[in-house]
Amino acid sequence: MKWTYSIQNKLVASAALFALCVLVLFSNYVDGDHTSNVKKSISTLYEDRLIVEDYILKMTIDVYEIKQALNALDLKDEHSSHQIKTLLSEIDGLNNAYLKTKFTKNEDVKFTALLKTLNEFKSTSNPGVQAKLEITDHALLLLKELSLI
Repeated sequence: MKWTYSIQNKLVASAALFALCVLVLFSNYVDGDHTSNVKKSISTLYEDRLIVEDYILKMTIDVYEIKQALNALDLKDEHSSHQIKTLLSEIDGLNNAYLKTKFTKNEDVKFTALLKTLNEFKSTSNPGVQAKLEITDHALLLLKELSLI
């Protein structure tokens, strides 16, 4: 009769060890899932925030160069007009790359306003250098606000 107690104790012990193994495997799965979520979040942060900051910086540099070219255009420099067109096409390329990222609600509003301002700059057919300088100042303000987001 003692052997039935022995088998019952062994079954209880093996069931407890099996449950412990299942818990360890489940914990390992949850940790792996958590790690992959953290990696994805860091990757998204890099792609959508740091890369975007680089786009904003490049656009800001281009707008400042447009502003300098407008000041030179005031002095009747034909090279400046070509430089402005080149810089505007470079900004368009940056805008297209920027549109592929994920936007926050506030960022979407500011970027839409920036696009509207840049289109206004392109559509004005030489109303005067002063008016275009004011548009570039407004674009720089919007770029600064985008950078702060």
